[in-house]
Amino acid sequence: MESNEMQPKKAKRTFIYTFIVLLYAIVVKIAFFMRIEGRENVPRDRNCVLMGNHQCLLDPVTLALCVPDREIHFMGKKELFENRLLGWVFRKVHGFPVDRGNLDMAAIRTAMGVLKDGDTLGIFPEGTRSKTGHMLPLLGGASLLALKSGCDVVPVYIEGNYRPFRRMTVHVGKPVPMDDLRAGRMNRETCDELTHRIEAAFAQLSNGKSLPAPQTEEQAD
Repeated sequence: MESNEMQPKKAKRTFIYTFIVLLYAIVVKIAFFMRIEGRENVPRDRNCVLMGNHQCLLDPVTLALCVPDREIHFMGKKELFENRLLGWVFRKVHGFPVDRGNLDMAAIRTAMGVLKDGDTLGIFPEGTRSKTGHMLPLLGGASLLALKSGCDVVPVYIEGNYRPFRRMTVHVGKPVPMDDLRAGRMNRETCDELTHRIEAAFAQLSNGKSLPAPQTEEQAD
């Protein structure tokens, strides 16, 4: 399978992106006591796909703090782009829309183009924000994109709920191993296996906090 993995582009700085990320870095350090662990796990000699858990609209900017050596591109739900002002801002910070309710081939092509150009991609494989404190089931499209791109997948678990003056920790994991999956045929089983590996990586980073809450007997019934 042809790989789109490339050396990351030389650090390019756009004013709005740099301003927002810099301002955000100051705010979260003061308001959330945020610290980031494992930045060294992000490959420096090639681009990659950052996959994060999703609970807040601030999560994309939190992902951006994990890779200060480059600007990353984000896939976001199309509803965020329907507001004229917000849509303009999202596009200025390298965001592009995806229709979560359908197989959005245009968004997939855009994402593949980002990686082929040597840029780093940030996505949230749950597809929507979780309101339970536990991660939702991961969508298979994220694994398909990772396999087709040939790029490393770096899991990022954001621990904390963005409440002022409550500590938050961002855990950046090592790339998920998948060379054996790429060596074989890409099919549903291959994508499912990679999804399981990504879920296991999140579980390890979060000490099990990412796993679904155990069902009670009433819920099971």
